Amino acid sequence: MGPIIDFLGLGADSLHDAGVLLSLGVLAGGAVALGFRLRAALTRRPKLPSVHPHRMIATLGVLGGFVAYLREISLSHGLQDLTLGGISAIPWVGIVLLEIARTPVGR
Repeated sequence: MGPIIDFLGLGADSLHDAGVLLSLGVLAGGAVALGFRLRAALTRRPKLPSVHPHRMIATLGVLGGFVAYLREISLSHGLQDLTLGGISAIPWVGIVLLEIARTPVGR
């Protein structure tokens, strides 16, 4: 567990740690949600009525990485925090794109 903590730069500042953990939580939740939405698409279940919550969650993950970056801007892992925030949004953006692709044309 020590190398992971060192890699993420945890332990230096509680606000930084909260931002990193928020981004990791959003990433994990997004991976699970994307799996469920892919299964729903493959089994022809109805599409989501709205993707706005998914967009907001993606933004939340990016903001978590940005907060972590701002707290550690001068350290070597500041760019890593920004990258983690961006990566955490990828599954949620994937859900949005999947649902847009499932929308019938001409609607």
